Amino acid sequence: MGLTLTLTPPLLTFLRLSPLLSTTGSLTHAYMEWLTTSSFLHAAPTTSGLSKSVLKSYTPTTSPVNVEELDAAKEKVAPAWFVNFFSQGVWSVIGLNSITLLSATTNLYLFPAGLDKNTRFYALGLLAAVTHYAFVPLVVPSVESLFKKCAVQEKGEESAEAGKSAVENVSEWVGYHKIRMCTVDMVAWVCFAVGVVGAVTARGV
Repeated sequence: MGLTLTLTPPLLTFLRLSPLLSTTGSLTHAYMEWLTTSSFLHAAPTTSGLSKSVLKSYTPTTSPVNVEELDAAKEKVAPAWFVNFFSQGVWSVIGLNSITLLSATTNLYLFPAGLDKNTRFYALGLLAAVTHYAFVPLVVPSVESLFKKCAVQEKGEESAEAGKSAVENVSEWVGYHKIRMCTVDMVAWVCFAVGVVGAVTARGV
């Protein structure tokens, strides 16, 4: 079309930084999601050094006698907790990823001048960010199952659905989430970090 787009240096710098800022937010968000959801999958570390310092003179047991009771409580709480967690968290995930996709695409196709060899890092980061959504079909079954379990519990009914328990559903979600976080989310962040440093320092953007 012969249209040349330009931005003032501060705005161009912000545009270059935007994918890195949003992927930093995404990766931090993903880590906190893993940290909170995986808490359902492990026994409380009451004998750790931190726990002992908090408990002070109280001596915790290394052999809990109420394991079955705690497991039953997790099974009861997990669906409602996950539905609350997912219903709110999914929007920030979509928002952060949308900023990444939009800003990376804008850098590559509307304001590519000055990116030079760093173009490939922005492109790889964009590809990794898009691939984040490839994991959606993998987590849908566990998410749907937990939503159904929550709805059944709210009606005071017994679930007639055979298959995995609520905690097993959470474990399945956490497994795919951890793979996604440590692969495509991390790759996107690293690519944009390298690309941003190169682009911003190359010509003093």
